[in-house]
Amino acid sequence: MAFWASWELLTAFLDIDFHPLPDSPVPCAMIFRRGVGALCVAVSLSTVSGQTFQRLGSCPDLGCVLPPDQQEFLAGQAFDIRFEVHAPKNGSEAFNDGVPDEKFTATITKEGKQAQNIAPFFKLSEPALEKWTFHWYEDLFAKDAKTPSVVNVASKIYRRVALYEPGTYTVTLNYYSGKTTTATWVVRPLATKKKAKNVIFFIGKRP
Repeated sequence: MAFWASWELLTAFLDIDFHPLPDSPVPCAMIFRRGVGALCVAVSLSTVSGQTFQRLGSCPDLGCVLPPDQQEFLAGQAFDIRFEVHAPKNGSEAFNDGVPDEKFTATITKEGKQAQNIAPFFKLSEPALEKWTFHWYEDLFAKDAKTPSVVNVASKIYRRVALYEPGTYTVTLNYYSGKTTTATWVVRPLATKKKAKNVIFFIGKRP
Protein backbone atom coordinates (compact mmCIF):
# COMPACT_ATOMS: atom_id res chain seq x y z
CA MET A 1 0.00 0.00 0.00
CA ALA A 2 2.84 2.37 0.77
CA PHE A 3 4.34 1.77 -2.70
CA TRP A 4 1.14 2.52 -4.62
CA ALA A 5 0.38 5.54 -2.47
CA SER A 6 3.80 6.97 -3.32
CA TRP A 7 3.23 6.37 -7.04
CA GLU A 8 -0.16 8.07 -6.86
CA LEU A 9 1.50 11.16 -5.46
CA LEU A 10 4.30 10.98 -8.04
CA THR A 11 1.99 10.57 -11.03
CA ALA A 12 -0.20 13.42 -9.88
CA PHE A 13 2.81 15.68 -9.41
CA LEU A 14 4.38 14.84 -12.80
CA ASP A 15 1.05 14.74 -14.68
CA ILE A 16 1.58 11.17 -15.94
CA ASP A 17 -0.29 7.86 -15.92
CA PHE A 18 1.49 4.82 -14.49
CA HIS A 19 0.50 1.27 -15.52
CA PRO A 20 2.57 -1.71 -14.25
CA LEU A 21 3.33 -4.57 -16.63
CA PRO A 22 2.85 -7.81 -14.64
CA ASP A 23 4.18 -10.07 -17.44
CA SER A 24 7.41 -8.17 -17.95
CA PRO A 25 10.62 -10.22 -17.20
CA VAL A 26 12.01 -7.21 -15.33
CA PRO A 27 10.24 -4.69 -13.09
CA CYS A 28 8.79 -2.50 -15.81
CA ALA A 29 5.93 -0.10 -16.31
CA MET A 30 4.28 1.93 -19.01
CA ILE A 31 4.39 5.61 -18.20
CA PHE A 32 2.01 7.70 -20.28
CA ARG A 33 2.81 11.38 -20.46
CA ARG A 34 -0.57 12.89 -20.93
CA GLY A 35 -0.86 14.05 -24.50
CA VAL A 36 2.62 12.79 -25.53
CA GLY A 37 3.02 9.00 -25.73
CA ALA A 38 4.14 5.91 -23.88
CA LEU A 39 7.51 4.86 -22.52
CA CYS A 40 8.50 1.59 -20.83
CA VAL A 41 10.84 2.20 -17.91
CA ALA A 42 12.37 -0.09 -15.35
CA VAL A 43 11.33 0.59 -11.82
CA SER A 44 12.63 -0.60 -8.51
CA LEU A 45 9.92 -2.40 -6.57
CA SER A 46 10.93 -2.66 -2.96
CA THR A 47 9.18 -5.13 -0.73
CA VAL A 48 6.92 -3.46 1.76
CA SER A 49 8.32 -4.73 5.01
CA GLY A 50 9.81 -3.45 8.21
CA GLN A 51 13.40 -2.38 7.88
CA THR A 52 15.60 -4.74 9.87
CA PHE A 53 18.33 -3.19 11.99
CA GLN A 54 21.59 -4.99 11.27
CA ARG A 55 24.27 -6.09 13.71
CA LEU A 56 27.58 -4.29 13.90
CA GLY A 57 30.79 -5.97 12.74
CA SER A 58 31.96 -6.41 16.32
CA CYS A 59 28.87 -8.56 17.09
CA PRO A 60 28.16 -10.71 14.02
CA ASP A 61 26.45 -13.28 16.25
CA LEU A 62 25.69 -13.56 19.97
CA GLY A 63 29.38 -13.07 20.76
CA CYS A 64 31.22 -9.75 20.42
CA VAL A 65 34.92 -8.99 20.07
CA LEU A 66 36.13 -5.42 20.41
CA PRO A 67 38.20 -4.17 18.66
CA PRO A 68 36.36 -5.89 15.80
CA ASP A 69 37.69 -7.81 12.81
CA GLN A 70 40.12 -6.23 10.30
CA GLN A 71 41.69 -3.71 12.66
CA GLU A 72 45.29 -2.51 12.42
CA PHE A 73 47.61 -1.34 15.19
CA LEU A 74 51.11 0.02 15.52
CA ALA A 75 53.52 -2.14 17.47
CA GLY A 76 53.32 -1.14 21.13
CA GLN A 77 50.04 0.75 20.77
CA ALA A 78 47.92 0.48 23.93
CA PHE A 79 44.24 -0.46 23.66
CA ASP A 80 41.45 -2.29 25.51
CA ILE A 81 39.88 -5.62 24.58
CA ARG A 82 36.27 -6.36 25.45
CA PHE A 83 34.38 -9.61 25.01
CA GLU A 84 30.58 -9.86 25.29
CA VAL A 85 28.20 -12.82 25.20
CA HIS A 86 24.55 -11.95 24.51
CA ALA A 87 21.47 -13.92 25.54
CA PRO A 88 18.25 -12.48 24.06
CA LYS A 89 15.19 -13.26 26.19
CA ASN A 90 12.68 -12.72 23.37
CA GLY A 91 12.47 -11.89 19.69
CA SER A 92 13.73 -13.89 16.71
CA GLU A 93 17.14 -14.44 18.35
CA ALA A 94 15.87 -15.67 21.74
CA PHE A 95 18.49 -18.06 23.11
CA ASN A 96 19.30 -20.07 26.23
CA ASP A 97 16.29 -18.67 28.12
CA GLY A 98 18.04 -15.32 28.29
CA VAL A 99 20.96 -16.64 30.37
CA PRO A 100 24.37 -15.59 28.94
CA ASP A 101 27.34 -17.97 29.10
CA GLU A 102 29.42 -16.64 31.98
CA LYS A 103 32.14 -19.27 31.43
CA PHE A 104 33.17 -18.05 28.00
CA THR A 105 36.88 -18.16 27.10
CA ALA A 106 39.03 -16.21 24.68
CA THR A 107 42.34 -16.94 22.98
CA ILE A 108 44.82 -15.05 20.83
CA THR A 109 47.03 -16.62 18.19
CA LYS A 110 49.96 -15.03 16.39
CA GLU A 111 50.35 -16.39 12.89
CA GLY A 112 52.56 -19.48 13.02
CA LYS A 113 52.32 -19.89 16.80
CA GLN A 114 50.10 -21.69 19.31
CA ALA A 115 46.92 -20.15 20.69
CA GLN A 116 47.09 -18.75 24.23
CA ASN A 117 44.46 -17.57 26.66
CA ILE A 118 44.11 -13.81 26.70
CA ALA A 119 45.08 -13.10 30.33
CA PRO A 120 48.34 -15.14 30.37
CA PHE A 121 49.31 -13.86 26.93
CA PHE A 122 49.23 -10.26 28.14
CA LYS A 123 50.47 -11.18 31.62
CA LEU A 124 47.28 -9.93 33.25
CA SER A 125 45.08 -11.26 36.01
CA GLU A 126 41.61 -12.36 34.95
CA PRO A 127 39.24 -9.36 35.11
CA ALA A 128 35.93 -9.46 36.95
CA LEU A 129 32.84 -10.54 35.06
CA GLU A 130 30.47 -7.71 34.17
CA LYS A 131 26.73 -8.18 33.56
CA TRP A 132 24.02 -5.88 32.29
CA THR A 133 20.81 -5.81 30.25
CA PHE A 134 19.93 -3.73 27.20
CA HIS A 135 16.93 -3.35 24.90
CA TRP A 136 16.81 -2.94 21.14
CA TYR A 137 14.32 -3.14 18.25
CA GLU A 138 14.84 -5.79 15.57
CA ASP A 139 12.90 -3.85 12.94
CA LEU A 140 10.58 -0.91 12.43
CA PHE A 141 7.50 -3.03 13.10
CA ALA A 142 8.82 -3.84 16.58
CA LYS A 143 9.69 -0.19 17.13
CA ASP A 144 6.21 0.99 16.12
CA ALA A 145 4.61 -1.67 18.32
CA LYS A 146 6.96 -0.74 21.19
CA THR A 147 7.98 -4.40 21.65
CA PRO A 148 11.75 -4.34 22.20
CA SER A 149 13.98 -7.37 22.45
CA VAL A 150 15.57 -7.77 25.88
CA VAL A 151 19.18 -8.98 25.92
CA ASN A 152 21.22 -10.07 28.94
CA VAL A 153 25.00 -9.72 28.64
CA ALA A 154 28.07 -11.27 30.27
CA SER A 155 31.33 -9.45 29.55
CA LYS A 156 34.99 -9.00 30.43
CA ILE A 157 37.37 -6.19 29.56
CA TYR A 158 41.18 -6.35 29.45
CA ARG A 159 42.58 -2.86 29.79
CA ARG A 160 45.76 -1.26 28.39
CA VAL A 161 47.14 -4.20 26.48
CA ALA A 162 49.66 -3.93 23.65
CA LEU A 163 51.07 -6.13 20.88
CA TYR A 164 54.77 -5.51 20.35
CA GLU A 165 55.56 -8.00 17.59
CA PRO A 166 54.38 -7.06 14.09
CA GLY A 167 52.30 -9.68 12.34
CA THR A 168 48.78 -11.09 12.06
CA TYR A 169 46.85 -12.10 15.16
CA THR A 170 43.59 -14.03 15.43
CA VAL A 171 41.40 -13.54 18.50
CA THR A 172 38.73 -16.17 19.15
CA LEU A 173 35.83 -15.93 21.59
CA ASN A 174 34.41 -19.35 22.58
CA TYR A 175 30.96 -19.52 24.17
CA TYR A 176 27.82 -21.64 24.45
CA SER A 177 29.77 -24.89 24.02
CA GLY A 178 30.65 -24.55 20.36
CA LYS A 179 29.87 -21.02 19.19
CA THR A 180 32.80 -18.81 18.20
CA THR A 181 33.37 -15.22 17.12
CA THR A 182 36.75 -14.33 15.63
CA ALA A 183 38.62 -11.16 14.80
CA THR A 184 41.84 -10.80 12.82
CA TRP A 185 44.18 -7.96 13.71
CA VAL A 186 47.30 -6.78 11.93
CA VAL A 187 50.14 -5.15 13.84
CA ARG A 188 52.33 -2.86 11.73
CA PRO A 189 55.97 -2.13 12.56
CA LEU A 190 57.04 1.36 13.53
CA ALA A 191 58.74 3.35 10.79
CA THR A 192 62.55 3.20 10.97
CA LYS A 193 63.12 6.29 8.84
CA LYS A 194 61.63 9.72 9.24
CA LYS A 195 59.83 10.63 6.04
CA ALA A 196 58.23 13.94 6.97
CA LYS A 197 60.68 16.83 6.99
CA ASN A 198 58.28 19.65 7.61
CA VAL A 199 54.89 19.78 9.24
CA ILE A 200 52.69 22.81 8.62
CA PHE A 201 49.74 23.62 10.83
CA PHE A 202 47.04 25.98 9.65
CA ILE A 203 45.31 27.66 12.56
CA GLY A 204 42.27 29.69 11.75
CA LYS A 205 39.63 31.60 13.61
CA ARG A 206 35.96 31.29 12.87
CA PRO A 207 34.42 34.59 11.72
